This record gives sequence, structure tokens and C-alpha cells, in this order.
Amino acid sequence: MKKKDLKYLKKILIQQLMELLDRSDCSLDGLEETDNNLSDLLDRASQISEREFSHHLCSREKLYMRRIERSLQDIEDGVYGLCDQCEEDISFQRLKARPTARYCIGCKTQLEKMEKLTGVDAT
Repeated sequence: MKKKDLKYLKKILIQQLMELLDRSDCSLDGLEETDNNLSDLLDRASQISEREFSHHLCSREKLYMRRIERSLQDIEDGVYGLCDQCEEDISFQRLKARPTARYCIGCKTQLEKMEKLTGVDAT
């Protein structure tokens, strides 16, 4: 991969990580608290639903932050942009669209077919 392309992708990864860190005001600890004083059953159900949705969003953001950090570490290690399966280069266009991609489009397509057939996440 060209140095300018790698520099561009690193900048995108850092920017995405900073944006996630700036808005990561969710604390999973605070999401566990419930107000049992709510007398209306619909209010309780709504609160539980909101709490579960917030928990889901926090979990997804934390997972994406780990993926970004892994990609940044791969850049430092000199292995960023190599497919985890076939070890060929992942196209710049794919990395530009999904900077945390771990597989080239061919291998990712094969993995998705296997996941569909087996129902097991292969990644």
C-alpha cells in the first residue's frame, strides 16, 4: 500500500476513534439502575426498553472502538491492509469504505456464504 494511502486511512481511523471517544458518555453501570417507583406498567416497560437499547448502542460503540484500535495497531505493526485469511492486500477502495476491514472482498464473500449455510459466525 502506498504511504499516502496508509496515512489517509490512519487519519480516518484516528478521527473515527476520537469521535467515538468524544460522545462515549454512556456508562454501562448507570444503565443497570432501575426506578422501581414507577407505578405505571407502561412506564416501566418503556424504561426497560430504553435501557436495553442504550446498552446495545454502548456495546456496539465499544466493539467498534476495539476494532479501530486493532487496525491502528496493525498499522504500527506493518500488517494493516492484509487479509486475515489469504494474506493478500485488501483493496484501498474497500479499506476506504470500511477502514477496519479484516478480509479482502473475495474472502469476506466466502465467509458470508459459509455463515449463511452453517448459521455460525466465521469471523
